[in-house]
Amino acid sequence: MSGSFELRRLRYFVKVGELRSLTRAAQALHIAQPALSHHIRALEDELGLQLLERGPRGVALTEAGTQLMDEARETLARIGTMVERVKSETATPDGEVVVGVGQTIGSLLMVPLLEAAAQRFPRVRIQIRELMSGLLPDLVRSRSVDFALSYNIATGDGVQAYGILREDMCLVGQRRLMASFVPPQAKTIDVAALGGIPLYLSHRSHVMRELIERCAHSKRVTLNVLAEVDSLYIMKALVLDGAGCCVLSMANVHRELEHRDLRIVRIVKPSIRRDVCLVRRQGQVMSRGAREVARLAMQMLLEMVQADVWEAIPLCRPADIQNLF
Repeated sequence: MSGSFELRRLRYFVKVGELRSLTRAAQALHIAQPALSHHIRALEDELGLQLLERGPRGVALTEAGTQLMDEARETLARIGTMVERVKSETATPDGEVVVGVGQTIGSLLMVPLLEAAAQRFPRVRIQIRELMSGLLPDLVRSRSVDFALSYNIATGDGVQAYGILREDMCLVGQRRLMASFVPPQAKTIDVAALGGIPLYLSHRSHVMRELIERCAHSKRVTLNVLAEVDSLYIMKALVLDGAGCCVLSMANVHRELEHRDLRIVRIVKPSIRRDVCLVRRQGQVMSRGAREVARLAMQMLLEMVQADVWEAIPLCRPADIQNLF
């Protein structure tokens, strides 16, 4: 028996085992029932085992058939994955790639990423879905996005997260307003000193808001939250107008610090940090286009850290990125 027939017979056997009927399996496989019966008997002869018990109401798996069924399913799935991977690696990246991205990540990364991707992968069509980070794992699980760039996502519950970089969170405000709460030369502010400062924070369901509240509670601090704002654009507008302060990262206000009279101090005791992660489904075989765009996004984030555009600590090396997918 040749290798090609062996795989075919395994597929035929799995279909019969799933449907418990030679007749229905032959219809599903679009072959004649006598030909299907011949292949199953040939497989039993090759193995020297009875795989099926035939009866008037169909067929049942023997003990050996049940064991082969489980092994055959895994083998065929691995072969299918291998073939798809080989095909995609040798093909020019193309097709549609849907990327989920947290709001604050998108504000700094998406424009250069889209420009670079258009140059490198002209046949790939990218869609960007920018949402709150807490909503992105559900999009990954539901296959609504090919991968996501999000904050503080843990591996588990159907998703795999890869840490890219870690950044400190800071108190940001107009210099005149900050002077009332932070000494002129201070580079940091303790969590214990946040009480009384007028703040605009995200909704309580947001990952970062939960972290801020937890740190404040540990120091018995009551935060003065003027309003809950789930928009980076609106938060920065409020800060620039001097209406209050926000808790953001250095990357969030990188451009504004160059041209506006803003002040930023790192929050400490305890430090409030978040990890930027790439998130995909557990066991997912990504298309060639999705893998290339994901690698490019991770590489660009590390390059931004190296160029001091994104103040953060790298959690992986450029050489590691190629081996992730």
